[in-house]
Amino acid sequence: MIRNVSHHPLAMRLALSLQHLLAVFAGTVFVPIVLGLSIPLALLFSGVSTLMFHYFTSGKIPFYYGSSFTILAGMTFIHHQAVGRGMTDVLADCYVCLGSLFIGVIYLLVGQLLRMVPREKVIRLFPSTLAAPLIMVIGIDMLFSSTYSIRTDWLAGIVTIVAVALAQLFFKGRVRLFSIFIGMAAGLVLSLVRGTFSLDALRGAHWLASPFDSDFMAFRVLEHWDVDMAGIVFVTVLPLAVIALSEHVADMIVISCTAKKNYLRIIGLPRSISASGLATLLAAVFGASQTTAYTQTTGLIRLNRICDPSLLRMVAVMMIVLSCCPKLTALISSIPVAVIGGITFIMYIMVIWVGWCTARLHEKKNRNARSLVIIFSTLAAYAITALLLDGGLRVGSIRLTSITVAFITGLVLHLAIPNRAALTPQEEHASDEDVSSPTGLADHHDEPQKPQA
Repeated sequence: MIRNVSHHPLAMRLALSLQHLLAVFAGTVFVPIVLGLSIPLALLFSGVSTLMFHYFTSGKIPFYYGSSFTILAGMTFIHHQAVGRGMTDVLADCYVCLGSLFIGVIYLLVGQLLRMVPREKVIRLFPSTLAAPLIMVIGIDMLFSSTYSIRTDWLAGIVTIVAVALAQLFFKGRVRLFSIFIGMAAGLVLSLVRGTFSLDALRGAHWLASPFDSDFMAFRVLEHWDVDMAGIVFVTVLPLAVIALSEHVADMIVISCTAKKNYLRIIGLPRSISASGLATLLAAVFGASQTTAYTQTTGLIRLNRICDPSLLRMVAVMMIVLSCCPKLTALISSIPVAVIGGITFIMYIMVIWVGWCTARLHEKKNRNARSLVIIFSTLAAYAITALLLDGGLRVGSIRLTSITVAFITGLVLHLAIPNRAALTPQEEHASDEDVSSPTGLADHHDEPQKPQA
């Protein structure tokens, strides 16, 4: 695992950052497109939220922040409820931003409350047994969305996927780090030859424009305040906040296993959750959707084995610049949907693989069937809800998504099934050292990585 790329040339670091930006761009703009929010604002606060998170967590966790998919169904419900009460689409979007603001406040409250709870109890409440299947479920859910994109042009999507796979198999050293670029280049060349790739959108785009749009600010709901609608927003986002928090903890556990560093002990959940809350709060105030740590970042780290957070800060700066330049946004948006779908397909395959490896690591340490029961029951709950119940389970007036049902199933089983093979404190400490670094040395004294041949 490469932890420090500062010794590499600046051009190479910029190229690696641009590769990551292209991998997360589609997900960042998809949520505001569905909700009707401002795309430049989503790009701006994707970068701002990432920089804020890195600042409050000492720049040690390789997280990139973007628009959250886990709250999409709930926010769509809020928008439809507001429109059904006679509100305009713009005002409905303001109530959507109010929901994101509530989630940010809940994050901050939970982050501060966790400061009063011993860290070991928090980790035991949400262990790898539950984190691994949740990450796998998120990867599977997002995998379906990427296949919808590939369907627009099967040939371009498949060529992109195959090119990335071949680059990973046959290339070595620095060239292998750019497998995403190689796959995207193959898809673009094919699209160009077939005439499905055009740059016409660049002609009418300006070079510079402000990303801010006062129409979507959360506090605009005060101009047309509706107490009942505010109550609907709060009731809707309360379970969404629980799921989003669970996804954050799962990402922390999985990135720790992937990067071989125990970020739960180095940084701690109170700081990381509070930082996420501040980022979401700021984004909602200015009219952007809730931001969250991107799970596909873990997939990309697994793919190119680079976990240097400085690269993600460079991506954040690039995204901020992109939000102020409509012509660059139009350039990236002109990439065929199937090519982007092929890239995200690879990312989510890696996310599922990371979740499976985390599950196997936990099973190897505990050596009992309890974790397998929880993992497969969680996956089964997701599959049944997604395939047989049309992607959701209605409980009264609330519709639980497949991911929510899977998480609740796993959490209930985790709390209900006694863990007779639980690790002793000494074994748990030894396990943490194994995750922190392969040699058992302290996390803060990693030796600088040598450049790859």
